[in-house]
Amino acid sequence: MSAATPTEPIAIKALVVDDDPMGVLLLSAFLEGRGYAVENAGDGLEALDRLASGDFNVVITDREMPRMDGVSLCREIRARARNSYVYCIMLTASSDEASLVTAMEAGVDDFLGKPLRPAELGARLHAAERVLALEAGLASRNRRLAEAHAQLSRELDLARSMQLGLLPAPADFGRVRFDWLFEASSYVGGDTLDYFPLGERYLCFYLIDVSGHGVSAAMMAFNAQHQLLGLSQQVGGPMLKQGQDLAATAVAVVTEYNRRFMQMKETSLYLTMVYGLLDTTTWRAALVQAGHPPPLYAQPGSNAFAPVGDGGLPIGVVANAQYDAYCVAMDPGARLILYSDGATECSNARGAAYGEERLLNVVAAQRAMPLADTGDALHRELVGWRNGEAFEDDVTVLALEVR
Repeated sequence: MSAATPTEPIAIKALVVDDDPMGVLLLSAFLEGRGYAVENAGDGLEALDRLASGDFNVVITDREMPRMDGVSLCREIRARARNSYVYCIMLTASSDEASLVTAMEAGVDDFLGKPLRPAELGARLHAAERVLALEAGLASRNRRLAEAHAQLSRELDLARSMQLGLLPAPADFGRVRFDWLFEASSYVGGDTLDYFPLGERYLCFYLIDVSGHGVSAAMMAFNAQHQLLGLSQQVGGPMLKQGQDLAATAVAVVTEYNRRFMQMKETSLYLTMVYGLLDTTTWRAALVQAGHPPPLYAQPGSNAFAPVGDGGLPIGVVANAQYDAYCVAMDPGARLILYSDGATECSNARGAAYGEERLLNVVAAQRAMPLADTGDALHRELVGWRNGEAFEDDVTVLALEVR
């Protein structure tokens, strides 16, 4: 059924409120002749009882009545929550401006003078019908919007679940342990991560943060996973087999990914990332930072974490961007933390960001604990920082250590 509009008739159920039986009789007859369903009440209190049990959309009430007058009745109607609008018309013999203003402030929509004149009454009711038709149409559109929003929310929940399902499980590759935290925002976001072996000697790992939110960012994150897996195998793998330097290989993969990204780019979106390669023979890791927060590195036997790298251009900004690799020694006991800015920029109720210093304190406090405890502790901290409110951005952490 189509939504009601000003040109479509709507069913009207009217309540006539007056302590004058003759006035009630005449008014009810006029309304029934117009096709309204009509009931009546002798005063405001009786009218409220009828309104509670009946779906009325028009109330025509006298101003002066025993027990509860018309102004008090209209004020009470407006104070009570209802599913649809009730159009209130007041019968009054007064033309005093202050009296009329008081009635309008109480919620009266229109006035009818006494004695009743059929032509005026018809015109007032026609105005009421237009308003009620507009309200019904708006209510119908709002219902459809609510249904659409509910459907979109279900689809976004499914998309977030699918996004989470694309992430690898925490895993061990020989002496190397990978673990992560991924806390999705209330939107579908663009954070993703992955790690996998390149042959028997090398491990590849990265964390990506696509700008913006929504389906387009999530799709770009999915595409990035696919592209980086392929490039790591097609570009990085052969270079490493040929004995190329670990840092040069990591740079080559990121540079080629940026070149391809710029070729296929059709939106304003871009992404930041940290891409890493780890040699499990020399225990040397090369890290390329592309506009992403710097990884945090702790040497064996030390609780202090220090940032590695100084920036670099994001992917998708400059076609011929140049990148550098930073190398760290991942000897047994070393730990490396990659994170998205959703953690450090997470804001509390006062708008203050969580910040890098607090993040450093958390990872340092968990240095002697199992790797998974780092993500759990940070999650607790950020939930408390947000006071339980949903995150505005994805919070993603990738941690690895050599044992």
